[in-house]
Amino acid sequence: MCRVHGDEEVIVQSVHENSGKVARKGSVRRRSRAEKVGRLKYIIELIKHLERKIDQVDLRTRTLTAGLREWMSFQPSYIQKVACEDEVDVEIITCLMQRGVGGLLPSAIAAKLGEYGLKRWDVTRRIQRMNKKLVKELGQKVAEKRGHQWAPTNFALEAWSVGDREKVG
Repeated sequence: MCRVHGDEEVIVQSVHENSGKVARKGSVRRRSRAEKVGRLKYIIELIKHLERKIDQVDLRTRTLTAGLREWMSFQPSYIQKVACEDEVDVEIITCLMQRGVGGLLPSAIAAKLGEYGLKRWDVTRRIQRMNKKLVKELGQKVAEKRGHQWAPTNFALEAWSVGDREKVG
């Protein structure tokens, strides 16, 4: 409805009969980003954005940990959580820690863990993978090569000795 009273003009508004909502003239509903690129692509973009943010937080955390490493003592459970994928990895570390500084041949570790059907190269590959994960997270290795044998590093020995002292004390 439009009525003109003298020089005054009343603003034109149209009312939808069913909803009773007032529609404003000139307002255009804009499409969302999801409608423009498609819902699936939009979700993928959001996930990638969140992953980048998480990577930034991880980097900051690693930087702080690297700076404070001298004053931190790590629990064996934390090292296992970071480095180990499954129970076989935990058993490999346990074998190395039981042997101590002398180390063990990969074939000897594989023989001790015969129930898992490991070969010596499987043991070496698993230790290298655990080292890679731990270096990425803490900047330390869990085991190192001494000749042909794998032996726990000083970092791992200290962590296990701290863990043993806390269990006793």
